[in-house]
Amino acid sequence: MTTKPLLFSLGILGLLLLSPSPLRANTADTSLANVTRRGILRVAIDAEIGAPYVFWNPQTKRYDGFEWELAQELSARLRVEARPTPIPWGEQPSSLRSRQVDVILNLREEGSLDAPFSTSQPYYRTSQRLLIRRGDAPLNTLRDLIGKRVGVIEASGGAAVLETFNKNRGNAIRLFATRDLNRMLTQLRNRQLDALMLDEPIATWHSRDRAFTVTGQPLLPIPLVVVVNREDTSLLKAVNQAISDMRREGRLEQILKRWNLWQNQTRLKAYPN
Repeated sequence: MTTKPLLFSLGILGLLLLSPSPLRANTADTSLANVTRRGILRVAIDAEIGAPYVFWNPQTKRYDGFEWELAQELSARLRVEARPTPIPWGEQPSSLRSRQVDVILNLREEGSLDAPFSTSQPYYRTSQRLLIRRGDAPLNTLRDLIGKRVGVIEASGGAAVLETFNKNRGNAIRLFATRDLNRMLTQLRNRQLDALMLDEPIATWHSRDRAFTVTGQPLLPIPLVVVVNREDTSLLKAVNQAISDMRREGRLEQILKRWNLWQNQTRLKAYPN
């Protein structure tokens, strides 16, 4: 009496084993297809990072900066439109994970975010540079900063470099840390500080003011990358291909030169395309 139900159950089990797994089908990577279908690449940005990374340009009433220009070029190569999605910098990873955005392209250093994320090949290698008053004696090495009053952004790469130096030198450099860059620029202008240690793009941007100039060698070079969800392999592949093509065609160089950032970037060529 139980033979037919048993055979029927075994038959159903066999069909399930031979058929494609519904779970596997649902987890197939459709990240690039979703972006293409939508026609929009949602890019997480925080304009508070400031020029020249990404910022709100009051003259054009649009976002501006070399990272935003890169996002637009990247999107064009994916044949979609770049849509800026304003999200505070610290909240961007969780927003990416919850799929409010497709990528983060906003001052993300290689190795700063691990699982569950993946990163592209680098598009820029930032470093720490010294900004001083134009006409002052150049400060070429960290030794030249001994006894000097140097401003740094709290918890920045520049702060880490100088704090490490001070640990070995008995606080030989007089450090002043703050989140208020404008305040430090005013203090430098008024000779209350002797130098600022800043990200190279920020130091270069503010050297447009003829009161300041960049000095010394680049310190702590770190590549900047695009961040995607780890499972979005097709999107990551397309992003990497776009960056490779931009570098090979000279487009990346054009963008960085427009923002006076191409100098010291030849080392990026060591990265595989």
